[in-house]
Amino acid sequence: MIKVNTNGYGGKPLHKTARVLTNDPQRQVTQLTISGSVKVFANISPQKVKLYGAVDSELKETVRIVPEENYPFKIIDTKAQVGKDIRYKVSEDNHSRNLSYLLTVENLKRTTGRFYDTIYLMTDSSIKPKISIRVYGKISEINNPKPN
Repeated sequence: MIKVNTNGYGGKPLHKTARVLTNDPQRQVTQLTISGSVKVFANISPQKVKLYGAVDSELKETVRIVPEENYPFKIIDTKAQVGKDIRYKVSEDNHSRNLSYLLTVENLKRTTGRFYDTIYLMTDSSIKPKISIRVYGKISEINNPKPN
């Protein structure tokens, strides 16, 4: 069995190859090609969260998740891989015509440095039960020091 990971290919063509070794002396190596168009499950914008800024600034970003009409789903739970440097919440967007969700991610890190996390959105869909949103953080020194 050959499995192809299509994450990140939604709406784009996919072209993957695999080398197969056989015991056939005439053809010991053959190449299989898998190609096709990957359908979009949901529109996610932005696709990753970047929380870049100074220690003293409020760093927050909102991601909009809109299920495709042919693949409706509900977000039933959320979980962060680490969760130490971020706060996050998911809410339904009531201002949208179709059901959509807003994932708000906020920085909690109060020291300089970088961090990385992933937020998992669990869905009620058997097609894609988990959506992953990557979070990148880069916290720098205070930009505007307060006068004495």
